[in-house]
Amino acid sequence: MNWPVIIIIGIVAIAFILFLVWRNVKDEKQFEDQLKQDYHKTKDEEGDAEIDQVMK
Repeated sequence: MNWPVIIIIGIVAIAFILFLVWRNVKDEKQFEDQLKQDYHKTKDEEGDAEIDQVMK
């Protein structure tokens, strides 16, 4: 094979791998943010009233 063809294919392959790694990091950050938002907080953090408290 010709060296220029091999070099071009190698550059395209490396660029594709870098794109996949970058996309994976971005998706992982979005997934972690989604998990943080979906996590249920405890009663103390939410500020819910206790059952023992009398409502006025």
